Amino acid sequence: MISQTTHQYEARPHRALYHAVSKQLWSIYQKRVFQFWKNERALQSRQVFSKRYYLPLLKPLIQALPDDMSLLEIGSGPVCAAQYLEKGQQTYIDPLADDYRKLFPGVMPEKAIYLPLMAEKMELPENAFDVVLCLDTISDVHNPELVMHKVHHVLKYDGLFIVSMDLWPGWLARMHHVLYRVIPVLPQFNRLYSYTYNGFSNTLTRHFDIVSEEVIRPQFSWLLFKKEILFVCKHKR
Repeated sequence: MISQTTHQYEARPHRALYHAVSKQLWSIYQKRVFQFWKNERALQSRQVFSKRYYLPLLKPLIQALPDDMSLLEIGSGPVCAAQYLEKGQQTYIDPLADDYRKLFPGVMPEKAIYLPLMAEKMELPENAFDVVLCLDTISDVHNPELVMHKVHHVLKYDGLFIVSMDLWPGWLARMHHVLYRVIPVLPQFNRLYSYTYNGFSNTLTRHFDIVSEEVIRPQFSWLLFKKEILFVCKHKR
């Protein structure tokens, strides 16, 4: 568990989550993401990463849940990390889901539901899922605050929202914000959003209670500036 009082990151996000980037910039970024995944080595690398770093943290969280639990993964890409849990009725949301299935036939799980749309536009029943999984994705969506609202709607009252995010020191997050204002297309080469620890955790706690936190990203992460942290959340009590 990471203490908020001792964590190294500053409290300021580079901009509030409810200030969404332009739809045009989001579309440009999606094209860049698809070009990235066209490299099969990128897929293989991410598969290895998911099994090595995500899976050991995810399995203990769902081991007590029934085999027929319902699981939604947001921003699954072609990896579909939830498949490695080998459990539950799985639904995957990604605006490029159909493109990935054509690009990598037979790689993504067959016995699953795919929704090729933005998470902000999902219209799913209330209290539908035991687990909502969102790994390293919130910084890529069009409107993160709306995604949080949607997750709150579809997650069962006693369900788990498991979300990971790359978090940055405050000075780097602010630098990203300045560059975004001066050169709006620049984030297409990085991420649409950059957050500090407190900026992102404060957003989570507007919607959920944070139950636990774990650092995922290996310590040799890029210049040691950013860390990927996995947050386990539940509905507010």
